[in-house]
Amino acid sequence: VLSKALHKCQGSHSGPRGASAAAKLKEAPIFSKVSGYGALYDSSRSNLMPSDMELAWKHDDAELYIRSATGASWFEYRLVAHIDAPLRSCLAPLHERDLIREYQPIFVEPHQDLMPPQPNHAMVRTLSRIMSLKIETIFELVRVANRDFGFLVEIARSDFPIEGISMPDLPWWGRRIEVNTRNIWMPQGGKEKGTVLISNARVGTGAPIPTSIMRFIANQLANSILSNIRKGADLAVTPGSRWHDRVKKDGDGFYKDLAAVEAAAPKRG
Repeated sequence: VLSKALHKCQGSHSGPRGASAAAKLKEAPIFSKVSGYGALYDSSRSNLMPSDMELAWKHDDAELYIRSATGASWFEYRLVAHIDAPLRSCLAPLHERDLIREYQPIFVEPHQDLMPPQPNHAMVRTLSRIMSLKIETIFELVRVANRDFGFLVEIARSDFPIEGISMPDLPWWGRRIEVNTRNIWMPQGGKEKGTVLISNARVGTGAPIPTSIMRFIANQLANSILSNIRKGADLAVTPGSRWHDRVKKDGDGFYKDLAAVEAAAPKRG
């Protein structure tokens, strides 16, 4: 809507009044906010570009690439995988955050929303336990559905504006890690079934870790994420499961959006 309004104001027949209206529109806080989310959406195109990450492993239905630097406190990975389930079933376990512990017991509590969530936007806190250490992540979750070509962009970032958000205290004997994840979820086109995931992620550990250990952590994390996605998708396609029931009920309209994305996919041929 804002883009159309700006284009109209800047049209060849708009004159000085149109130029003035365009300038005021660009100065509006909402324009800056929407432009920022537009840039986030555009950033997902890097998932499809060549990368200098090293191949960690390759299977028939998945590949993992990893990058880390000596003495760094971060690592990056790219996970490309085929999930034998429709898009709605892939996203249901991730969207129904209150049920997360029922199939991922590594989390010590359900994911917490730091502000009232919307179907495609949320501020989320997660808390997991690895041995005696509690690992916390706090991130903004943004999803954008492309109903023309048929795919979903999903972004989780720890670097986000915190105005108006009460940030929780870090638990005793815990570590807060930073994430910047860009996912492209794409239902297969034509007569093919299933969903393709292309996930690029950068994880900040907060402290330097030897490269060999960092690569081990990245490999374990990516494998765990893929395993949980497939496990969750299996639950969501199972009649009678709580996830399957949530998809059918579609309390916030999220799955209706995903159904529109799925409907666009066969048109790709």
